[in-house]
Amino acid sequence: MQLIFHGAAREVGRSCVEVASEKRFLFDAGIKITAEQPEHPTHIDDLRGIAGVFLSHGHLDHCGALPLLDHTGLRCPIFCTSATKAITRILLKDALKIERIKHHHPAYDKNDVFKALDSVQKVRYGQKNYLEGIEFAFQDAGHIPGSASIMVEVEGKRILYTGDINTTQTMLLKGAFVNFPKINTLICESTYGEKDHPERKKEEKAFLSKVKEISDTGSVILPVFAVGRAQEVMMMLAKKDFSVPIYMDGMAKSVTELFEQEPGFIRDVSLLQKSAEKVEFIESRDEREEALKKKGIFLTTSGMLSGGPVIKYLTELGDNPNNGILLTGYQTEDSNGRLLLEEGRVIIDNKLIKINSQVKQFDFSAHAGMRELKELVRKIMPEHAIFVHGDKSATLSMAKFAESLGIKACAPKTDEILEV
Repeated sequence: MQLIFHGAAREVGRSCVEVASEKRFLFDAGIKITAEQPEHPTHIDDLRGIAGVFLSHGHLDHCGALPLLDHTGLRCPIFCTSATKAITRILLKDALKIERIKHHHPAYDKNDVFKALDSVQKVRYGQKNYLEGIEFAFQDAGHIPGSASIMVEVEGKRILYTGDINTTQTMLLKGAFVNFPKINTLICESTYGEKDHPERKKEEKAFLSKVKEISDTGSVILPVFAVGRAQEVMMMLAKKDFSVPIYMDGMAKSVTELFEQEPGFIRDVSLLQKSAEKVEFIESRDEREEALKKKGIFLTTSGMLSGGPVIKYLTELGDNPNNGILLTGYQTEDSNGRLLLEEGRVIIDNKLIKINSQVKQFDFSAHAGMRELKELVRKIMPEHAIFVHGDKSATLSMAKFAESLGIKACAPKTDEILEV
């Protein structure tokens, strides 16, 4: 049996692993978001020969290439949870819109999005499923609602693909399921293969304290990812009473409504609903302009300041030292968020703008940290461990750790073929 790594090999982005055995199938089909055009998985031979795609979750770095693959010949079922299908629909349509706004020529059109989604077959956590003699099961990965780690049994061997995984419980989600039977080959993410996260409850307390401090004299901009982070931060804020209103702007509203309709994927859906009742949702430019006339706490996309309503808030509020910008997620190297952290500036309309507001970053990661990843490897103790979805240093570090346990391990390169 061969494993071919078409992306996310010593990098984060364009996750796509091909398994070639009696049948051929894919784990994920994502894109890598860059300042220019998105990067897609490397060439996959004979797409019509792919029996199925196992989709771990709805983030674009895992699902974003599905319409392109459909456009270029993929004709097979795509398996995922119901929440993942709904999230994928929202994010793929939004990605297509953004590409057109940037005047890029997308590699696919809206029809390809709908065709790819028509190929989806929904699966439940813990349920045994079969595809042309391949047995597979999805289990909760704890990353975002609907995310899954996928165990496949083929040729008498078990492969576990973690997808993006978080074993720590959050306000929104339970921690990942980790009680798997004997695994022959583990394909494990390593985003934080060299970094531990702070204790979450302490981080939440520090965050809420900072929001209170700033909102007593100014406004707070909270850039958030629409899927998962927006809802988690909203639930944190709802625990406290602030002297100013809390607003939510951007795509996060439709995602919040989606989660309310998928209660089985949320740790406490009643708490999510009660939290949403304390928030004022902004749905038009006029409402945004009105909200900006007074102090407030503004939850808004995008989480890395790369576009969306957050640009308006930065423009209107970013010059005031009484205001604050609290980043709640990871900022990639080429993002506006990273530029803000390192230089105190952002790019708006191709101009470098100085930000005078207070800036601070909090760690509410939806990925397991180094400690949790190592605990996971120790618990599963596979024969082979393959580390992906992390930079070169993180993946190699995790492979070295697995080898210290007597596990055969590696961090493959793009297009590398492994025999397992």
